[in-house]
Amino acid sequence: MASEEKFHVISAKYQGWENEGEDFYFPVNFYSKEEAIAQFVSVEKFTVRNNRIVPYTAYEYDGNTFYTIIYRGIVDESELKYY
Repeated sequence: MASEEKFHVISAKYQGWENEGEDFYFPVNFYSKEEAIAQFVSVEKFTVRNNRIVPYTAYEYDGNTFYTIIYRGIVDESELKYY
């Protein structure tokens, strides 16, 4: 029996989409944990709070901006979420 492929899972919340998010899968045989996380490039953004400009860190991946990313671990192919 062939072994199933394994994937790093990173959950990301879209910037400005009312907490909508998505899980992203990176094959373990191509990406280390650090390389998978590094696909989300940190960028400094600014927002206005209490009439002050405040910097914050966002993340960009595949043309989208996310306000948070979380590394969830490794899953087998059979555990992938298909929509």
